Amino acid sequence: MKTPPRLIESLRNALANAPELPPRFLRGVSATVRVGDLVSGTSLGGRLGELAGRSVLVATRDQLSAALALIELDGVARRLVVVTPDLPAEHVSIVSAKAHADAIVSDREGEDGLPISLRVFSTGTVVATNGTPPANRQTEWVLLTSGTTGAPKLVSHTTATLTAAIADSPGPRTDVVWGTFYDIRRYGGLQIFFRAVLGRASLVLSDANEPPGHYLARLAAHAVTHVSGTPSHWRRALMTPEARAIAPRYVRLSGEIADQGILSALRCLYPQANVGHAFASTEAGVAFEVNDGLEGFPAHMVGASGDVHIEVVDGSLRIRSPRCATGYVGEEPSTLTDDEGFVDSRAAFRSWRQPCPY
Repeated sequence: MKTPPRLIESLRNALANAPELPPRFLRGVSATVRVGDLVSGTSLGGRLGELAGRSVLVATRDQLSAALALIELDGVARRLVVVTPDLPAEHVSIVSAKAHADAIVSDREGEDGLPISLRVFSTGTVVATNGTPPANRQTEWVLLTSGTTGAPKLVSHTTATLTAAIADSPGPRTDVVWGTFYDIRRYGGLQIFFRAVLGRASLVLSDANEPPGHYLARLAAHAVTHVSGTPSHWRRALMTPEARAIAPRYVRLSGEIADQGILSALRCLYPQANVGHAFASTEAGVAFEVNDGLEGFPAHMVGASGDVHIEVVDGSLRIRSPRCATGYVGEEPSTLTDDEGFVDSRAAFRSWRQPCPY
């Protein structure tokens, strides 16, 4: 397993301490922001100080607006509640109440019915500011679970748990350009967001209303080197002519079980790429990564010593690691881990590989 990185103080401080040569960018559908401009700039109209120490809902329609707000608020806000864009309005109020939100960052005009008096508009652009509050607080990150029919549960993370799966490289490559079909407000997309921001890379953001072919064309235009998505994302992408326009060095799958068919198809189309897949969940974090192009995962990972401990009990994957969430928010009692500190993924895993007998 890779060694977790040292605890970073905040995203903005990490940017300030990392040289930006060459410049790197966050690219949305209709706007582009130079990442280094956030060190001494703002997308929140100079109102960051008003959000210090608060529980802040980040509820924007646009991914780029969300990305800029998250970088600014980490280390300043007490709690960041990352709202997914498709969350029904009736659930937003439930999430707000559970998280004790007392501020909201949004790029929407008009009332949303929430009893929150402090509202800050996210412009989606960065302008210079005379000063920003110190980003030295350990901010709690609250993510929403997916796949539920009712109101989602709120899962609590720290910057340390969210970045523990990212290798601490003393000299990261400066020509990396990430792309992800995920929305960064979900766990899988947020992992790529952190990899880009902390790895001195650029990131090309997708859009929920954007056809796969259009996004692939934008990735090609910006010379993408690393691309992430679910197997379903990749199956849709491979049906478009634009899939042949990119030549990534690394292709990553997660969020669903990756079968051999999709892995082989990607290796065939991108022979120059390292094709890997990972298992992760909002509660368990990143459990493992497999980069040999084969489905399943090696049986020797089960029960092995290391930072991540994996067990398979009655066909269900159980995980204990420093990447796991710290608990649920607004749930009494919290039942995220068992008495031994394991998260039960509830995922039936029958695809782990037995050692080859010859």
